[in-house]
Amino acid sequence: MDAVRPLDARIVRPHVAAQYVSRMLDALPVAERPAALEEHRAVIDPAAYEEAATAFYVYVLRRDDASHVGVVGEVRTAAFLDGRVRGHEAVQPDRVVGLVEHFTSAVVRSELVALLHEPSAEVATVLAETLRAEPLLRFTGPDGWEQAVWRVTDAASALLIRSLSEATHYIADGHHRVAASLAVWEQEGRPDDAVLMCAMYPLDGLRLLAFHRRVSGPVATDGVLGALSDFDVRPVSGSDGATGCFGLYVDGSWYDVAYPGARAPGVGGLDVTLMEDLALTPLLRSHASSRVETSPALAGVDELVRACDEDGGALFMLRPPTVEQLIEIADRGEVMPPKSTYFDPKPYAGIFLR
Repeated sequence: MDAVRPLDARIVRPHVAAQYVSRMLDALPVAERPAALEEHRAVIDPAAYEEAATAFYVYVLRRDDASHVGVVGEVRTAAFLDGRVRGHEAVQPDRVVGLVEHFTSAVVRSELVALLHEPSAEVATVLAETLRAEPLLRFTGPDGWEQAVWRVTDAASALLIRSLSEATHYIADGHHRVAASLAVWEQEGRPDDAVLMCAMYPLDGLRLLAFHRRVSGPVATDGVLGALSDFDVRPVSGSDGATGCFGLYVDGSWYDVAYPGARAPGVGGLDVTLMEDLALTPLLRSHASSRVETSPALAGVDELVRACDEDGGALFMLRPPTVEQLIEIADRGEVMPPKSTYFDPKPYAGIFLR
């Protein structure tokens, strides 16, 4: 049975697209998510969406010189368990529980899961031909991203079904939504026709960033540096000088922290794993301490540095793993710690409605 098939959903009307399209919940600051969940539970005005042909859709995000092109379709829920779609990051159970509650009470779904796959000449040809036509929808949405949607022809859809169904896909964004969807699927008896709405990109179709960790203060500088006995630590003039395992900012100073030991294969050898196991755990007795705040590298470090200066905290600045490491870990059946990767830009919610 094909893992991927055309999308059966409604599409937002062009004149209200800017009003109904929003950042996905995962892209919102934590403090804003409860209110956003309540908004998602509200009944969406049916007049804002129109019936659309069952088809694949090309979804393009553009801003400045950046352009990101994905194919939107349905991926069978079972494919997320049988290896055709592979995850690479652990989830936080409390967030999954909240999403299960949301999914079982919401009337509609409007968020996309972002997947990555090996580039395909066949898919690239379909995209190029589709983008020659006028889009169904084009508008400037949140964060200044121009968004546009094209419908793929029926003839080209057959090529996409074959090529995308044969590909191995990797979850880029949406591990928590996938986990919650699988939980709901189990509760409903694993219906054969269950699917997730997904935007499918080639491996280089999105930008991969890291999450930084900030330990709220006050912390003792000697205690932080003393927790790094497994690392080589040297002072540097700023964040740009941190080229080792991670950068450290504490008490107004930057340090480069390098790991001199042999690295384990897979997830055990990642910078984020070494940092959590050999730095945060000795410092806080748990890398999952409530004092640890995560922040995507998209926002930079200036605000995090200011927060450390204000409360005497410490910042652990990470670089992202490579896409090759992500694939290796997913293929090994391992998972990175939660909040290890941040793909940008995230698909926006509210364009398609099921």
